[in-house]
Amino acid sequence: MPSRRATLFACVLLTVIAVLIPSLPLRALLLLTGGATSISSARWRDFALLEVRDIRHRDSLRIQALTLLLSPKILLGRIPEVRLYEARGWLSRLSTPTSGRFPLPLTIEKLFITSSTLVIDNLGPGLPVAPLRLGDPTPLLFTQVRLGARSPGDAADELQSASTENLVFYSPSDPLAPVLSFGQIDVAFTWDGLTRNRLELLRLTRPTVYLGDDLFAFARRIDTADEAVPAAARPEPFQIAEFVVTDGRLALSLYGQPVVQLPVRFAAARENLVLRDFSELQLATTFTIPPSDLDYPAQNLSVRGLRGNLYFNLGQQPDGDRAENVVPTVFADSLTWKKLTVEKLSLSVTVNADGLFGRANAFLGGGSLDGGVSLFFQNDLPWSAWASVSGMESAVVTDALTPDQFRLSSLVDALAVVSAQGPNIRGGWGHLTFKDGGRLRIPSVAKLADRIPQDWDWIKKGSAQAALSVLEDYSFDQGEIRLTYLPPQGRLKLNLRGPQGLRDIDIELR
Repeated sequence: MPSRRATLFACVLLTVIAVLIPSLPLRALLLLTGGATSISSARWRDFALLEVRDIRHRDSLRIQALTLLLSPKILLGRIPEVRLYEARGWLSRLSTPTSGRFPLPLTIEKLFITSSTLVIDNLGPGLPVAPLRLGDPTPLLFTQVRLGARSPGDAADELQSASTENLVFYSPSDPLAPVLSFGQIDVAFTWDGLTRNRLELLRLTRPTVYLGDDLFAFARRIDTADEAVPAAARPEPFQIAEFVVTDGRLALSLYGQPVVQLPVRFAAARENLVLRDFSELQLATTFTIPPSDLDYPAQNLSVRGLRGNLYFNLGQQPDGDRAENVVPTVFADSLTWKKLTVEKLSLSVTVNADGLFGRANAFLGGGSLDGGVSLFFQNDLPWSAWASVSGMESAVVTDALTPDQFRLSSLVDALAVVSAQGPNIRGGWGHLTFKDGGRLRIPSVAKLADRIPQDWDWIKKGSAQAALSVLEDYSFDQGEIRLTYLPPQGRLKLNLRGPQGLRDIDIELR
């Protein structure tokens, strides 16, 4: 009889527990948070699988739903599995002492996060809030998540990893104008390391910097906000054991939208990087343009041995000076267009809030080639460019571009200038001089002689043949070419002097 009473008592007790559950385990868990968490409802979905709805932890975390897989391990401070659905957390609030900490050690063996958002709102003064999507579309898994104090004898934290895609920062003056984007961000960390402001790995893949006036407005906002932060309120330094940038890109942005992606990639690698906030990455890291070869078959263009550096000077510099520019500097062993090859090319471009300013030099045909361009970020996009040549053998150019139609052999000095507004040329001029003489050959002229009408009289026919023969092969002692263009018309003048006489050609361009 006592055994029956004991059995009946056990059944009644289990029934009461079943009625009270899920409130009992939930109340126990909520007590661990110091009463900082509230819930809307809870129910059993399966044996030992508890579903909770509408969880709010102070003002730092909201969870649409979660499930807990419970077991006797909970008596040892361990939960086998927790799944979060449609959670939204604010990193700065989660990391503050008032966000609520577990006074007792608790370990979640597996934590799955699905269709959730972590709002990164503490990247640094002036940096905008960055909502990161987590577990979309594939659930994100963390293991051995420790809450509260570490238990004596606990093993070292396991290395965790997380990634997010397509993070974009926009201009403070134009919400549709991107200034910085990341194709993918990968992070590796330990839970203990996070409490000490340490990441084991931060990898940025396919970051794109949009070069334009919006980028510098973005940088100025960060700099202004940083200056307003008192020294006592500045965050503790953050340490990154390994920082990596791969496949970085540069795009020229006009009117708030990217219009040209520059044909260079940049990268960076740094160990034990210490930052006060993430706006300091530009100061603490050296960005390089890794060696590469480029081929553009459609344009018949190739580049060999491309390499260089990228300098970000946005705001306060280590020496106390202020600067606002981005400076990519590239070098190439050779650049070939069709059969024309330029060697030892160097190009430096400075982009600031006013515009883009570039300077290039190279070697071509035994001479030097220099040039520059200035483009201003104004409504009509005014720009100008110039190029100069000194001591170049012109046959190198004509043999590569017009081998069967035109050949000019001479040492050339030249200067050309052009100005424009957007795609519309406003004017330009050029001047080529052949001080040491040379030779002009136009083999295609012989074909024109065959087209002289047979019904011409012998005087007219002979004069035409003589004129063509002079143009076919002509040696000269000195000469020049002048070109002027002022829309809608221009003029080209060719003047050659030699033992075979004068060759003066004046062409009006319309």
